[in-house]
Amino acid sequence: ADAGLIPMDRDILSIAGSGRGADTAVVLKPSHLHTMFDLYVKEIIAKPTSA
Repeated sequence: ADAGLIPMDRDILSIAGSGRGADTAVVLKPSHLHTMFDLYVKEIIAKPTSA
């Protein structure tokens, strides 16, 4: 968001992984670095179980 590449007025889909591919996805409201605690996770779409 700080670089201007992410629109601040739209929800963002973030996908991440841990070792073997993407296994976590969330929908969030972005924030700038100086207001980092305003970042809001709206929905957790996928999350691995701890097995």
